[in-house]
Amino acid sequence: MEGERVSITSISMHACLLLLALLFFIPNSETSLFNPVQKTVIITNNHTTYLSVRCFSFDNSYPVHHLKSKELFGFRFHPNSVFPSMTMFNCSTNMGAFVAYKYDYECATAPSNKCEWQFDQNQTYLYHESVGEWVALDYNPNYESLEKGGVVKGRYTNKK
Repeated sequence: MEGERVSITSISMHACLLLLALLFFIPNSETSLFNPVQKTVIITNNHTTYLSVRCFSFDNSYPVHHLKSKELFGFRFHPNSVFPSMTMFNCSTNMGAFVAYKYDYECATAPSNKCEWQFDQNQTYLYHESVGEWVALDYNPNYESLEKGGVVKGRYTNKK
């Protein structure tokens, strides 16, 4: 009986030490659950006028940026490591709103870890790294977002 108790105590102690070692080393891993890979969203203005843009998620919000023609804006973030599907960034512009990052986008799993967007007067373009091309997407204003005040007021002037 005493030998069994010592054996169980020894097993418990070894299990605790192993768990402690795992918790100590796992966060230092490049792709660990506690340290997800950093993602980047880049937005380029291909309009001939200003593009005002504000991006936000449930956890983060960035200020409004007024981009001149051919100017870009980018931000970095770490996706939710436990529930990656909870990580989503919306961006509002003076032309409408769009989802700039979702866990199931092709760019979310691309080796570069970047989602690159371009805008012109009629469409948005998302860069697909796997084919090396910009893919055109419809750019329709999100009127529900407009009613809720999600889309920012922008500058429509053509200043140089």
